Amino acid sequence: PSARPARALLTLLALSAAATAMVGCATKPVQPISLKAPYDSERVWAVVPFANESGVSAVDGNMVADRFVSESEQVDGLRCLPLNRTLAVMQQLGMSGVRDIRQVYTLMRAMQVDGLVIGTVTDWDPYKPLRFGAAVEVIAAATDAAARPLDLKDITMPTADGRMDAGGAMVAVSQASRLFDGRNNETLAELDRYGAGRSDAATARGSRVYEQRSDLFARFGAYVLVRDLLEQEA
Repeated sequence: PSARPARALLTLLALSAAATAMVGCATKPVQPISLKAPYDSERVWAVVPFANESGVSAVDGNMVADRFVSESEQVDGLRCLPLNRTLAVMQQLGMSGVRDIRQVYTLMRAMQVDGLVIGTVTDWDPYKPLRFGAAVEVIAAATDAAARPLDLKDITMPTADGRMDAGGAMVAVSQASRLFDGRNNETLAELDRYGAGRSDAATARGSRVYEQRSDLFARFGAYVLVRDLLEQEA
């Protein structure tokens, strides 16, 4: 009779230990997917405010650029200057935007950066299901160039060191474009991978929080576009 309570106590302790182990496994932190720059030494980027060609007037190009800065800054081997610093330098130079190759190089020299990221929002819907499209490129000067309109469609001729624009000026450029649609299963699967380790898995929404807010959805898109640019750089 005295052995029965002892066995019951041992069983209770075993179940408690198993439950604790299960909770420990469930709450074990998940490391987010990280990116690594393909350079031999650390590079510095700057991002200018994104242009808006989405047809939606409410797009905040500064917000999108700031999300791009945040994702670039987390890349191993890459630094990205704060957007406020870029805006301050542009104001000092009297630049409301970047319209030609000379302005690209002038801004890069003033900020002492290795690359300048220019982007355009091509699609935008801030209501569920969210939608965000963008085209971006990172430009590094190979030689100086005369002022001319910066038509990105002209930068198409491959060369040994980069690409040549229609006016014959050398530039090193990597480009990427994507459309992220909250109704698309491929987008949602990519979003789940991105959200792992970046959201609280214990909450009801978990990584789905990135589907609820347009700024977080844009940040997810910025991560994928940065990854695409780095693959081009490699």
